[in-house]
Amino acid sequence: MRRRALLALVGSLAAGSGCTGTSDDPAEATVTPAPVPTRAESRTEHVVATAAAVQPGVVTAGDDSIGVTDDAGQYLVLYLEGDAPDRSAVEFRFSGASYTPEDLGRPLYRGDFGRETYGEDGGPLVFGLPETGDGTDAELAWGNGSVAPPAALVERLEDPLPPFSVSIDGPETVADGSDPQITVSVANEGTGAGRYVLALNRQGPRVAYVPVTRLAGELDAGADVTHTVDAVPPEDGVSTRYSLDVPGQRDDPNHVIRPADS
Repeated sequence: MRRRALLALVGSLAAGSGCTGTSDDPAEATVTPAPVPTRAESRTEHVVATAAAVQPGVVTAGDDSIGVTDDAGQYLVLYLEGDAPDRSAVEFRFSGASYTPEDLGRPLYRGDFGRETYGEDGGPLVFGLPETGDGTDAELAWGNGSVAPPAALVERLEDPLPPFSVSIDGPETVADGSDPQITVSVANEGTGAGRYVLALNRQGPRVAYVPVTRLAGELDAGADVTHTVDAVPPEDGVSTRYSLDVPGQRDDPNHVIRPADS
């Protein structure tokens, strides 16, 4: 079940490289491995990249919260399985340069404090890449093999990521026994399709900080989507605060729900 759960995290190869929509559970796709002709003992046929996504950041898990890492121009997230090469031997070649997997300092987050790491059976690899570049030389390579990405994924890597507007809303106050909800609205303000990734945390009541959910999906240019999340009402006079971590923003959008009698 680990592999299926990760597919929900990174999207299918088709969704990450050009398909549109708002679902965060796309269908699985497989990259056809391409053997390296100069290697007589290539293991490439035993390695499969089962999912890939191009996105503005990745959600990682801390001890009591989740956040978006967004230091690179864009991120390529892909999943290997099979006779996986050692992580230190893997590189992604793009626009005349080679990039090694990112050491994010924290594991990827996929819900319920689930954490995914790369091991001897494969797993996720995250590459921080420049915002745009020439993808004619794009490939995932290691000591004795390589996997060539499909053209749709290369096109996504070459195109700049579209800008997204993000907002959070909900009731200002609620009474005891209420079942409030928080809404997160996302709009693609660019000229091309792209993928958004957000991290939502909660403060109070009874907790200092706790992850709520990771929100991600694909949107066409000009399209928008609204996510609805069940909220925890204030308790014993203590307000509830919801904060979004948005790639490219340093001031987190937030919404506070106060007790009705405050």
